[in-house]
Amino acid sequence: MNAKFFDALQSVVSEKGITREHIEDIVKTAIECAYRKQFGTTDDMKVVFDRSSNSMKIVTKKMVVRRPDESGRQIGFEEAIKKDKDIQLGDDVEVEEDPFKVFSRIASQTAKQVMMQKIKELKKNIIFDDFKEKEGDLINGYMQRQVKKTIFVDIGYGEVEGVIPQREQSSREHFKTGDRIKALVWTVEKTNRGPNIVLTRARPEFVAKLFEMEIPEIYDGIVRIEKIVRETGMRTKVMVSSRDRDVDCVGACVGMKGSRIQAIVREIEGERIDIIEFSRDSKTLAENALTPAKVKEVIETRTGKVIAIVENEQKMIAVGKIGHNVRLASELCGFEITVMTEEEYRNFLNSDESRSLFGQLFSDDVEDYTPLQELGLKARYIELLEKGGIFSVEDLVQKSVDDLKDIDGIGEKTAKEIWEIVDSMVDFDDDEESEDVEKADEGEEPSEDESK
Repeated sequence: MNAKFFDALQSVVSEKGITREHIEDIVKTAIECAYRKQFGTTDDMKVVFDRSSNSMKIVTKKMVVRRPDESGRQIGFEEAIKKDKDIQLGDDVEVEEDPFKVFSRIASQTAKQVMMQKIKELKKNIIFDDFKEKEGDLINGYMQRQVKKTIFVDIGYGEVEGVIPQREQSSREHFKTGDRIKALVWTVEKTNRGPNIVLTRARPEFVAKLFEMEIPEIYDGIVRIEKIVRETGMRTKVMVSSRDRDVDCVGACVGMKGSRIQAIVREIEGERIDIIEFSRDSKTLAENALTPAKVKEVIETRTGKVIAIVENEQKMIAVGKIGHNVRLASELCGFEITVMTEEEYRNFLNSDESRSLFGQLFSDDVEDYTPLQELGLKARYIELLEKGGIFSVEDLVQKSVDDLKDIDGIGEKTAKEIWEIVDSMVDFDDDEESEDVEKADEGEEPSEDESK
């Protein structure tokens, strides 16, 4: 019986992935429970394993008596003298017993139940530890069933089950029983029923892992994913950079004739993917992020927001269906992007209501804002100045003629004309005189240069 037991023990070790040491601990606990069930105590009792002979025995210390009343603690004199001829009544003797013969049917059933329960608990812990280490990794499985839009996936040869809740699925995807499913291990938690393994195909991290799997340059760290944003089932935008100047980060992700990116697109059932090259320049980054739209011009505001000017036919492409493209672009860049056509931008500049809003967007201090219109400048000049980041008289007086010439569309002649208007409309001398008066009131003398 001992040999058969150890053969079964070895089978459990190999099939369940449980170490022999763990199995022996479980068997020891089970035998102790059975012994306590039958004899009421486990004092002076131990379980000994002999791996060399594939055997197991119970060793107990019992008192020698003439007529034993407690078989778990006492041994008869006649039986004890067979083990030691010099034994005397009242002495203690170590007795070796076969656990498969000493237990009653009830005690044996107790040992079996304890053993099965402990093996199940140990197996649950092994599965938990194994998959806890796999959080954030891709895993393959097969669809078992679907219950109330939750997909159950076999991820362990019929013994381990993961779940994909509806929120972690793409609306584009429809699986049948037996279909292969690739997913990301998202969370692993302990429950009374065993580890709860939640898988996802909807998170941006899932797409990032697909890129790492399909693109060697990303796996090797030559090309880096700076950020990834996603509206599941609609579009994903991936911002990448290269650590090697000789490696085109976008080209590496696309692959020869689009082979690499198409493999990823097929895995997510045709969801569109835009690969964006990272740039530290906000304007360039915003222009890249609005792919596939072609941006004509990007205007940056003081508050960090930008306005992207596009052609009429590019407006819908830039904004995207229900605004998903510009929304993802803003999330990718980390600042708000507003898309306008040239006509919408001109109307926005010329509208009093919009100008008030414009002042709030572009001015650090709304109370000190003086519109450029008060200088009597031509509408074309105002439009050019605002495109160059000058939105108020206060901004303009801080610029020189050379500064104005640096603005696109303003030449030397126009710059001088604008500055002459500023010089005629803004009384700089009054400001200087007021400063002298303030100094005089405070008891300070104007400097020699100021007096002159």
